[in-house]
Amino acid sequence: MTFVITGPGRRAPWQGAVFLVIIGVLIVAIGLILLGLAGDFLIDWPWFSATGYLRVFLAIIVAKALTFFVVFVATAIILWVNGSLARRFAQRPWTQRPADFEWKPAGGAATLPELLELIRHQLPWPLAIAGGAGLLALLIAAGEVSNWNVFLRFIFQVPYGANDPLYDKDIGFYLFSLPAYVVIKNWMLLTLFLSALLAGAVYWVHGDIEYDIQRRSMSPTSIAHGSVLLGFFFAVKAWSYGLDRYLLLFGDNGVVVGASYTDIHVELPVLWFLGGLSMVAAFAAWANLWVRTYRISCGRSGARLRRLLRAVRRGPRTHRTQHRADSAGVQSSSDHGQAVLRRTEPHVQDARGQQGDR
Repeated sequence: MTFVITGPGRRAPWQGAVFLVIIGVLIVAIGLILLGLAGDFLIDWPWFSATGYLRVFLAIIVAKALTFFVVFVATAIILWVNGSLARRFAQRPWTQRPADFEWKPAGGAATLPELLELIRHQLPWPLAIAGGAGLLALLIAAGEVSNWNVFLRFIFQVPYGANDPLYDKDIGFYLFSLPAYVVIKNWMLLTLFLSALLAGAVYWVHGDIEYDIQRRSMSPTSIAHGSVLLGFFFAVKAWSYGLDRYLLLFGDNGVVVGASYTDIHVELPVLWFLGGLSMVAAFAAWANLWVRTYRISCGRSGARLRRLLRAVRRGPRTHRTQHRADSAGVQSSSDHGQAVLRRTEPHVQDARGQQGDR
């Protein structure tokens, strides 16, 4: 690839276009969200005022605003930190060049490596990372606003006064705390996924991640960053399996509502096992900070898990098959005994007749 350096004083026109696109997307997204909120506000306000529950309406508005603000700030900070760390620790060296110049391909259409080189040197990275993190956080916060009542119930929860028979927990835990924990868990998984995408995009543009037909490689820095995020993902999954234990009480198989015999004696131990396996995977991912390889061997754990699940599925079926075989064996033995009696009965009668003649 050949570049031509032109005279000073000129700024690449596409830099201003990128800045305007980022600002425009943010303005449009904020406008659409505010438009939806304003529509709900204008519809609900007259109804609550007419029924005399204006204070309730104001409490709902405050709860929605606080939910949006907290989720937006937390998500934006997490995404911005991951994107900034990826940009800071990307190991592709920058080419030393004059301050005022313009990059131009020598001829023909630009290829993907040339475009990545151009983006790597010309994109205003602090603004791009902050804008991307803010836009994603805005979308996530808008989606979480509908859970304002879940958080209110969690904050103002009271004891129910009765415990469940399986875990001996107050019923209020299932009504107020568990729904909030599930919402927080889903938000954490989504935020970790988007953080990995944002950091991966930064590493890919800087050349730390290469994935094509000729070459597939990852730099040690990108592997370490991905290992940290993967460890947090497995830790959250372990917590998720712990929450699934309590969700067994909400089961409904059409016959029994609540935790069935299979749920307690089969699925519950499997959830404990999956939670422990997820924590082992989390510590293995964090230990990869020193090894820094993406070829982490999980074959044995996966094979053992598949064998365990296969045995769980096969167990009741094997028991029923064995029971049927035993029943068939008993029936065939009784049939065989009756046939022997039928064959020996004439001989017994003849012997008794001869004894009577004597």
